[in-house]
Amino acid sequence: MPDIRQISFDIIHRLRGAKSRSEVYGELRAAGGHFGYDAFLIGGLPRTEAEGLLDCAMITGWPDTWTERYQSHGYLHHDPVIRHIRNTTEPFRWADAPVDRDDPKSARVMGEARAFGLAEGFCVPFHDFDGGEAGASFGGTRLHLSEDEQAGLHLVAIYAMARARAISAARVRGLGDPGGRLTEREIECLKWTAAGKSAWDTSQILSISSRTVEAHLASAGRKLNAVNRVQSIAEALRRGIIA
Repeated sequence: MPDIRQISFDIIHRLRGAKSRSEVYGELRAAGGHFGYDAFLIGGLPRTEAEGLLDCAMITGWPDTWTERYQSHGYLHHDPVIRHIRNTTEPFRWADAPVDRDDPKSARVMGEARAFGLAEGFCVPFHDFDGGEAGASFGGTRLHLSEDEQAGLHLVAIYAMARARAISAARVRGLGDPGGRLTEREIECLKWTAAGKSAWDTSQILSISSRTVEAHLASAGRKLNAVNRVQSIAEALRRGIIA
């Protein structure tokens, strides 16, 4: 039987060399075969009520149908797992996340997740010095991790998050001042606009409203000191923010 500790170190070694989020995604997808999970997600926690899953997710391996439902119902603000991340620094099973009995959607999230093949899961919380919070969550129809497997997946999550953040930071480059740093969503909106997509087209691609797309583009323009959308794209290309 393969040594899960060696497997974990091998995965970590490859994650350390990952150059893109797609490579991190590929490693996490392959790791599911060793740890027994079917789906995964790495992302930050919302800082405002307006943020949804697709605004916070960095790397998502959730089923598309569940992602769409989760986003459209605003479950990010009711999910017991998300709430528990805020209250603990230790990895935990989804089943250990308390359901808010005063919030009908809290129980509904977990019940509906089962219908999408996410009956059991394991989550690793992250708490940053600046007060930011994030998590790496792994789920499947059956996920029974031994102590060694939990420890291994914990380490994999730490390195996957570190690489995802480093890659994102390399992409979100301004001119050195915090006001010039674009968010991931702003970059995505700029990329699709540069590809000739309208705000409506981009909204359909990213599963957000066209008004939100316009807001992201306007914010990006301010950060890039651009007077119009064409200049925003040109400046983003010049800085290497989009390619």
